[in-house]
Amino acid sequence: MNYLDIKALGNLARELRLQSKLSQSEVAGLIGSSQPNVSSVEKGQDTRYISVAINIIQELSNYRLEGPFYRIQEQRDERDQSYK
Repeated sequence: MNYLDIKALGNLARELRLQSKLSQSEVAGLIGSSQPNVSSVEKGQDTRYISVAINIIQELSNYRLEGPFYRIQEQRDERDQSYK
């Protein structure tokens, strides 16, 4: 099973921000958040900011992240197929 790693998402968000040569405040403005939230994301401090991390990553890259229940649904579908 794959687990969501908030630190990895935070590192990716920071890397993308630096590559884009944007400040945390500028990124916050792009995604409709605040600079302290962007900072928390980049530090990987709290899962409360996971949507902020996803918004940063999607705004600054070509990555498209699936919703949090995608993997769970995929596993259920696999189990359902095994019963048929």
